[in-house]
Amino acid sequence: MGACSAVLFFHAPARAQSTPAVLQAAPAPAQLAPAQPTFEHTVPVTREMGHEARLPALSLMVRSVAFVGAGAFSQSVLERFGRGFAGQRVSLHTLEQTRMALLRLYRDHGFVLTTVSMKIDRDANVRFVVTEGYIASVRLGHDIGPAGVKVLAILQHLVDRRPLANVEMEHWLLLAQQVAGVSLRAMVQSANREPGALALVADVSRQAVSAMISADNRGYDATGPEEGLVVVHLNSFTSLGEQTDLVYYHTNGNTDNFGQLTESVFLGSGGLQFHAYGGMGRASPSGVLRDLDYHSQVVSYGASLSYPVLLGRRQALTTRLSLDARDVAISAEGGPLSQDSMRVARGSASYAWQDIWLGGTRTGVSTVDLTGSQGLPFMGSSANGRAAPPGGRDRARFDFRKISIALSRSQVLAAPWQGASVVLRGAAGGQYSGAVLPTAEEFYLGGQSFTRGYYSGQVAGDKTAYATAELQLNTTANVALFRHNFDIRSQLYGFYDWGQAWSNQAGGSNPRLASAGVGVKIGFGHNFQMQGEFVHRMTTRLDYEGLGTQSLGHTMLYWGATALY
Repeated sequence: MGACSAVLFFHAPARAQSTPAVLQAAPAPAQLAPAQPTFEHTVPVTREMGHEARLPALSLMVRSVAFVGAGAFSQSVLERFGRGFAGQRVSLHTLEQTRMALLRLYRDHGFVLTTVSMKIDRDANVRFVVTEGYIASVRLGHDIGPAGVKVLAILQHLVDRRPLANVEMEHWLLLAQQVAGVSLRAMVQSANREPGALALVADVSRQAVSAMISADNRGYDATGPEEGLVVVHLNSFTSLGEQTDLVYYHTNGNTDNFGQLTESVFLGSGGLQFHAYGGMGRASPSGVLRDLDYHSQVVSYGASLSYPVLLGRRQALTTRLSLDARDVAISAEGGPLSQDSMRVARGSASYAWQDIWLGGTRTGVSTVDLTGSQGLPFMGSSANGRAAPPGGRDRARFDFRKISIALSRSQVLAAPWQGASVVLRGAAGGQYSGAVLPTAEEFYLGGQSFTRGYYSGQVAGDKTAYATAELQLNTTANVALFRHNFDIRSQLYGFYDWGQAWSNQAGGSNPRLASAGVGVKIGFGHNFQMQGEFVHRMTTRLDYEGLGTQSLGHTMLYWGATALY
C-alpha cells in the first residue's frame, strides 16, 4: 500500500462499529458494544393472579349485580361479565369464575396492582369490588446524596396514577436507573390509607466513580496494532443526575493519542437528556509514514438531545437529535496535505425488543438502529470543490446526505445443560449516500463487531453493506477459589463475516471483505473479561481509491482484555 494511503485511516469516527456513547465522535476503533436494554426484572414483584377460590356447591337466586370501584373500563364493558345473572339462579362456582374473568381483564391490560373481590349480602345482591391499585407515595430506602433528589423527582411520576399500569411502572423505574451511577430495586407495600393505596420504596445505591480499561491488538499496524482505552465516569455529584466521562485512547509506540470529555445531564424529570462532548487527538504513525513526517490532528465537539419514547423490560425506543463538528488536518514533509471541517446534523432512533417467538425459554433479542445525517454548509464547514486547502477526498461534498442502518438479532436455540445456552446471532447493516463523502463520514468496515480480521477503517465507502452470522455456546459456572466464590462465564463462538464498500467517485474502488473464524471469551465475575480470536481472511487483496493494491496475510490472531470498576 502506498504511503499516502494512510490518509484514509487516521482520526476517523468509528461509526461503522458498535462503540460506547462517549466515543461516537472519537477516531478510535470500537472497544465495547453499546449499552443495550438488559431486559432484567427491575420492577416490583407483583402478586400472581392466583386460582379460583374453593366454594360450596351451592347456587342462589341473584337479585342484582353491581361493580364497585371499577373506573378503568366503561360500564358497558363491565356489564358483559354479569349479564343474565339478575333474576336467575347462579352457582357460586359461576360467580367465582366471573370474578376471575374480571381480574384477568385488568391483568391483560397491565393493571397488575388491581384486585377483585366478591361480596354477597343476605338478599343475594352480588357486588364485585374492584380495588384499583395505585402508588400513593414514594421514598428512598437509603440516602445517596444529591442524586436522590433526581431519583425521587422521576419516581414522583408514578404517584396518583389510577389505576397504575405495569408499563408505566416499568418506564419510570427504569428511567430512574438511568441516573448516572444509581442502581435501584423497588418494592410496594400498603400505604395504610384507603384501599388500593400503596407506598413504593426504592432500595437505591450510588457508585460515585466507575471506570473501564480495555486493550487489544486490532489497530492499524502503523499506529499499533496494540491499543488501549481508558474511560472514567464521574456519577451524579449533584441533583441534576449528571455524568462526566473522561476518555483517553492510546496506541503502541505513542503513535496515536486521543482524549475526550463528555457531559450528560437530565433536563427535568421526564427523561430528556442533554449531552455535550469535546475532544482532541494527534497521530504520528510509524514506518514509512514516519519517514515522510506524516502527522494528523483532529478536533471534535458537539451536542445532542436524547429521549426514551418507550422504556420497558421487553422493549425500548430511544430517539436522538445531535449536532457534530469535526476538524481534521493532515500534514506531510513539513507542509499541509489536506484539511476538512465538517458540521453535521443527525437524527437517530434505536429500538430493541425481547420475544419468545420460538416458544418456552428460547428468548430472542432484536435491535434496529437508524440514523440520518445532513452536512451543514456553514458554521465553519469546508466548502464544496475548494482548491485550497485541499480536502481529504477529491470532489467531496460537505452538504451531503446519508442514511445508515444496523439490524441484529440474538436467538437462543437450545439449553443443552443447566447454565448453558446455544445462541445464533445475526447482524446486517450499512450506509447509503449519493454524494462523495468527506473521509470521516465514510462508513468504515473492519473492527471487532463485523468484517473481523481487518482493522476498523481498512475499507471504507460512501455506500456499504455488511452481514455477519455467529453461533455461540455460552456457559456459566460458580467456582470456589481461595475461600471465595467466583462466577465464571465463557463463550465459544464461530462466525462468518462479509462486507462490501462502494465509492461514488469516478473510477473509485469497490472493495469486498470476507472472513471466518473462531474465538473464546472468558469472564471472571462482572469486572474482568479476556478474549482470544483466530480469523481466516478470505479476501487478501484490497484495492484502494487511486492508491493501488495491498496484499494481506490469510490468518490473524487477536487478543483482548477488559476490566471494569
